[in-house]
Amino acid sequence: MFGEDGFGNGSFENLNPFSRREGGQPPGDRSPSVPGGRIPPHDTNAERSVLGAILLNNESIHRVLEVGLEARDFYREAHQKIFESALSLTEKGEPVDLVTMTTLLRDRGSFEQVGGTATLTSLFDDTFSVGNVNYYARIVRDKAILRRMIQTTAEIASDAFDGVEDTDAFLDEAERKVFSVADSKLTKAFSSMQEILLQNMHVLEELSQKKADVIGLATGFNDFDKLTSGLRAGQLIILAARPAMGKTSLFLSMAQNMATAGRAVVAIFSLEMSKEELGFRFLSGLTRIDSKRLKIGRLADRDWPRLAQAADQLSKSKIFIDDSGDLTVMDIRSRCRRLLSTEKKLDMIVVDYLQLMKGSKSSQKGDGSREREISEISRGLKSLSKELKVPIIALSQLNRGVESRPNKRPMLSDLRECVTGDTLVCLADGRRVPIRELVGTTPTVVSMTREGKLTTAKSDLIWSVGKKPVFEVKLASGRSFRATGKHLAYGFEGWKRVDEFKVGDRLAMARFLPEPADPEVWPDERVALLGHLIGDGSFLKGSPMRYTTASEECSEVVRRAAEDQFGCVVKRYKGKGNWHQLLISGNGNRWKPAGVNQWLRELGIFGQRSAEKRIPTAAFRLGNRQIALLLKHLWATDGTISVRKEGQRGSHGVHFSSCSRGLAEDVSALLLRLGIVARIQTVVSGYKNPIYMVWVRGVEAQLRFLATVGAFGPREVQAEFLAIALMEVIPNTNVDTLPKQYFDRVRTLMKEQSISQRAMAGMRGTSYGGTSHFRFSPSRRQLMEYAEILDDEALKSVCSSDLFWDKVVSITLHESEEVFDITVPQTESWLGDGILLHNSGAIEQDSDMVCFIYRDEVYNKDTEDKGIAELIVAKHRAGETDTIRLAWLAEYTLFANLAKDGPGAPLSGYRVDKGDEPIL
Repeated sequence: MFGEDGFGNGSFENLNPFSRREGGQPPGDRSPSVPGGRIPPHDTNAERSVLGAILLNNESIHRVLEVGLEARDFYREAHQKIFESALSLTEKGEPVDLVTMTTLLRDRGSFEQVGGTATLTSLFDDTFSVGNVNYYARIVRDKAILRRMIQTTAEIASDAFDGVEDTDAFLDEAERKVFSVADSKLTKAFSSMQEILLQNMHVLEELSQKKADVIGLATGFNDFDKLTSGLRAGQLIILAARPAMGKTSLFLSMAQNMATAGRAVVAIFSLEMSKEELGFRFLSGLTRIDSKRLKIGRLADRDWPRLAQAADQLSKSKIFIDDSGDLTVMDIRSRCRRLLSTEKKLDMIVVDYLQLMKGSKSSQKGDGSREREISEISRGLKSLSKELKVPIIALSQLNRGVESRPNKRPMLSDLRECVTGDTLVCLADGRRVPIRELVGTTPTVVSMTREGKLTTAKSDLIWSVGKKPVFEVKLASGRSFRATGKHLAYGFEGWKRVDEFKVGDRLAMARFLPEPADPEVWPDERVALLGHLIGDGSFLKGSPMRYTTASEECSEVVRRAAEDQFGCVVKRYKGKGNWHQLLISGNGNRWKPAGVNQWLRELGIFGQRSAEKRIPTAAFRLGNRQIALLLKHLWATDGTISVRKEGQRGSHGVHFSSCSRGLAEDVSALLLRLGIVARIQTVVSGYKNPIYMVWVRGVEAQLRFLATVGAFGPREVQAEFLAIALMEVIPNTNVDTLPKQYFDRVRTLMKEQSISQRAMAGMRGTSYGGTSHFRFSPSRRQLMEYAEILDDEALKSVCSSDLFWDKVVSITLHESEEVFDITVPQTESWLGDGILLHNSGAIEQDSDMVCFIYRDEVYNKDTEDKGIAELIVAKHRAGETDTIRLAWLAEYTLFANLAKDGPGAPLSGYRVDKGDEPIL
C-alpha cells in the first residue's frame, strides 16, 4: 500500500484538489478530483433548487442568507455567477426573475458562460419546493464546508512537511483554520459592499423592531449600558485602576448580572485569584452575606437558605472560570474555541489581569522586553475579540504615578508614554517630520526588527495626548530627545524607561538611515546650487539675492545653475583678494516671485537668516547619490577637510560649521543617510550665536566620507592630502564601539570552552594583555573576532546589527508640556531623529473602550462620597464618554446601580437601586 518512503510517491501535493485556489473554488464547471479519481463533495441538484427557489420567490434569498450561504459555496462556477447576480438585483431593490437576470448577466458578459436561456429556464423545473429552500441551502453550505476542510487539512500537512520554526504557533494556526471551517467562519480577505449593505439592512430591521436602547450585551449597570448601548462583538474593553479600587469586583458584578439575567455564556480567565475565591465572591454578592463572614464560615441559620438558592442559581448559569497562571493569548484562544464548540455560543471573555499574562515565545526573544510582550498581548486580545466575535474585558493595573498628582482620578494619558512635539519622526520616504505635524495621519516610518535590522512599518494614528512632565536626554553625539519618564528607549539590556537611564549608559540609534524606495530626482545643477546658497548665499525678504565666495569653481557652479535652470541674470562684483559676490536677479517680486526666489519659496526656506537656515524637507526625499552631491557642495562653503600637522596632537579634521543648530542637525542626518554617524559640538565664543560643528571622526568614517561625499572646489586638494594620510593609519575606532558588557558573554563562552585569555590572544594574533583588555568597549571588528573564534551566533548578530551605541551625557527633568503618541504595531519601535524609541500607548490604542474605576474614599477617608464609585468611560470608539456613578457595597465586595430619590438630588441622596437588592 505504501512506497518505500511510507507515503507512496512521498508527496502531499495532490491532496489538495483545488491547488490552493483562494476560497477552495473549482475552476469553472470542471470537476477536479483528488487522488484515486475522487470528486470533491457537492450536490448540484441542491444548488439548482436554491437558485430556482430564488427565481420563483424573491423572498427566498433572505432565507438562504440567514443560513449563511455565499456565492463561493456553490461548486459550479455558473451557479456562483447566477447567485451573485441575484444578490446584486436584490440590493438594488429590483425583482429577480428570468428577464432581469438575463439582462444583468448579458451586461456582465456572463450570459453565455452560465449556459444561456436554457440553463435559467431549467432552474424552474428543477426546484422541488420553495418552502424547503433553507434545507437546500444548508446542503450546499455543508458540502462547501467539507471541500474547505479537505483544502485546509492538505495545506496544514503541506506546511508541516515544509518545516515549522515555532511548533506551538503552528498548532495554534492549524487549530484556528480547522475551527474556522467547522464553524463555517472561514475568513475572507474582502467583503463586497453588496454583502456588507445587505447585512447592514438586516441588522437595521432587527433593531427597529426591538426599539431598545441597549443593542449589545447588557452589563446590568443601567447608566453604563445606556451610554455604551451594551458591549459589542469584536470590542476590546480595558478596565483599569489602581489596586483596591475594585476591578475584579466590577467584572464579577457584570458577569453575574449577565449570566443570571440572560443566560449569557461568560468565560473568565483569572490569573490573580483562584476559582474558589471567585466562587465565594459570587456567593457573597448574590446572597448579600458579608464576604468576610462567608470566607470563615461564620454563618447564621438564616444564611443557609440564601446560600442554597444562590448556589442553585449560579450552578445553572453559564459562567466558566479558568484560574491557570502564565496564560498566553494562544492559550486563551484555544480554550475559548473548545468552550465555543461545546456551548455553541460565547457572549463575553474576561481576563484578570492583562499584566499577568505571558507573551509568545517570539516576543520573549531578542531584548526580552516586558513592554513588547504587553503590546503583543493587547494586540492579540483585540484580534481574538474580532475572530470569535465577542467582547473581551481585559483588566489592567495602573502604576502608582496616578497617585503623585493632587487629582488622583485616572486619565487616558495614564496608559500612554509620549514624546514632545518637536521630536523628528524618520519617515520611510526619507523625511524627518516633527511629530506634531503628523497628528491625524498614519505614516510609514523607519523602524527596527527584533534582530536589530532597520526596516519600514506603518504606524497607527498619531495624536496629541495632553500635557505631561518630560525628561530631556542628551547624548554624546550631540543628539537629544524629550519624552515622558516611562517612555522606552533601547539600552544594552533592552527596552528601558527614560527615567531609569543614567549618565554613561549606552543608548541605541541607527548606524544609517535607509534610502527611500522611490526617491525624488532633481537636476544635479539644482542640488549643487542649493548646497551653495544654504552655505554662502543670502536670500532674505526685501533684499537682493547674493552669493559670496573666493572660489572660482563654486562661483561658476552657482552662475551656471541660476542661468540654465531658472533663467536668472547673474552679475559679478569684485571684493578683497579673490573674494567676490554674485548678484542673482530676474527673480520676480514679492507679489509674483520667479526664478530662484520662487524655487526657494516652494522649498520653504526663503527668507531664512544665517541662524535660521535649514536643509529643506523635500531634499531628504532625494536618493543617496544626490544627498552626497548636496553635502559635497555644502562642504565647499562652510566645511573643513584638514590633515593633522606633524607633531600635532589630535585627529585629522572633517567638519561643517554653522551658527544654525537646525542646519547642523540636518547635516548630521544627511550624513547618517550615507552611513556616517557624525557628532555635533557646540562652541561658545564671543559671537552673538554659538557655533555648531558637525564632526566626522574616526578613520573608517572619514574614509567613507571621502569615498561617498568627496570634495569640490577649495576642498579638493585638502581631500587628496587626507586620503593619503589615512592610508597610513590603522583603524582603532573609539567611535563606533559596542557596550563593554558584551565582553561578559565572551568571558562566559571562553570559560565554557576552556579557553584561557592567553590562548585567546594567540588565536587572535595579539599580545597578551591580561584582563585589562576587557575594561574597554570593543569595536565591531574586535568583537567579531571573538564571535568567530567562539562560534557564537548571538555575538555575530550584535556585530552585524544596524545599531550605533551612543552614550547618555545628561538627563534633566523639565516642566509639563504637550506630548504626542505614536504606535507602530508591526515592529513596536520607531526612530526619533535616528534614536531608537518604543511604541507609546499600545494598550490604549488597541482598545475600543477604556474605563477607569475611582473611589475617593480610598485616598480621602473624610469624603462625602463613601460607598460611591466612579466608572469613568474615558475612551469609547463607538460613542460618547462620561462618568457613571455606582454604589460600592464593601461588605459584599460588590458594585450596584444607583437611583436618585428625586430630580436634582445631591450625591448623598443616592441609594442602591431596588433592582439590586438580595435575592431573598
